[in-house]
Amino acid sequence: MASTSKLHLSFWAFGLALLLSACDVPGEKRAASKAAATTPTASKNEEATTKATGLRQLNVFVDISGGMQGFVRANRPGDLGSEFQRTVTALLSDVQGRTTQGTTAGYYFVKEAPVVQPTSYAELSQTISRGIENPATGTEMPDMLREVLKLQTQKPGTVSIIVSDFIYGPKDPTQTWRVRTDVKDALTTANPAELAVSVFANTSEFRGNFYPGNRTKRQTLAGTKLPYYVWVLGPAPLVAQVNQQLMGRLDQQPQVHFNAKYEAPQYGVVTGYQGKGEWYAEPGPQGGKATGVSFTSLSAKEPAQFVVGFDLKHLPLAAQKSFSGAQLRLEPGNTDAKLVRTWAAAGGPPVPAAGRAYTHFSQISVSKLPSTASRQKPQLLRLALPPTAPTWAATYSTTNDSNIASQGPKTFLLTEVLAGVAESFGSQSATGPMLFDVPVALRRD
Repeated sequence: MASTSKLHLSFWAFGLALLLSACDVPGEKRAASKAAATTPTASKNEEATTKATGLRQLNVFVDISGGMQGFVRANRPGDLGSEFQRTVTALLSDVQGRTTQGTTAGYYFVKEAPVVQPTSYAELSQTISRGIENPATGTEMPDMLREVLKLQTQKPGTVSIIVSDFIYGPKDPTQTWRVRTDVKDALTTANPAELAVSVFANTSEFRGNFYPGNRTKRQTLAGTKLPYYVWVLGPAPLVAQVNQQLMGRLDQQPQVHFNAKYEAPQYGVVTGYQGKGEWYAEPGPQGGKATGVSFTSLSAKEPAQFVVGFDLKHLPLAAQKSFSGAQLRLEPGNTDAKLVRTWAAAGGPPVPAAGRAYTHFSQISVSKLPSTASRQKPQLLRLALPPTAPTWAATYSTTNDSNIASQGPKTFLLTEVLAGVAESFGSQSATGPMLFDVPVALRRD
């Protein structure tokens, strides 16, 4: 974290319709008799309520070292406050609001010794809004992460939120190559199987002394936009819940999610919508939503087409965008299925009633199935969405911040910091497992 003579921590937050058709559209003549199978009936609200009972404690840590003072200045009458002040005070208020819903909140300053010091909601919020009057000399980022995780592991069901600039450079400038290792080692304070890390980036005007991560001469800035970060750490399901419920103000900002795990989205075959050929939707197990298709005829000259809808509102915005950005993958199995196109409901053809529970759609083409593709032995294709790599991190990172005013929003060795986070989870490829991977059963009628 930032310090007046040392290095300051920089917080980073290294994260998807169609022509309205009638039931007598070609290829969907039998859809009316199957209509009940095409509309999902499970309620996400009930699931969200169940998950919420697992979040018992929210701990918020805000870096008040000298390097952060430029974000948190005293304001004159009529001033709007910095972007940092407006965003963080609103976040603190949202966290405090959770205390009326059965979640306990803890508030902490990040200083020098002890590294984390308990405070109250009122004192922390007022410090952010009025300005840091007595800045701390600063704490090294790995030490901060260790102390935060020590507190987190003391009470099951705890999620930690850290706000800082997350600038980190070892005291010995010849040891900057150790940055990723130091971050990785700090995160091993928690069991990686029980930890997920989300990083949200934002920028704010900075007025005051800036202390470079490479430990060169301090610089005085007068409104330069610099990055700060909000990290969310805790068990994967609870981090996903906090991101959805409390991080809405940062939803449009650059972000990355490590070791994130999401339940498979509600999905189903949508009849009466952008279909072609002779087919009908089949209900899933126990008569649930339609997750299969039966074909009455198939032709290589005129492939059948059907649409699968997904409810992705519980995924991060970046993941939703990647769905309709040609990132969805189709594994055809023992079929010739091909992905024709994907789109979001908000930007595509009008959606019929059967598809209004979905936020995103994919159109699939099939012309051949094995003769053995029966009701008893259907052929499965799979639709999977990989996580998006945080390409923005390279833009936000610099190896030399000794003249930060001329570089734009940069953070010293940000890519190394994030690499350390990734390595703490076993060098995850593209920051984690598939966001979802779901089957669609194909049969001959």
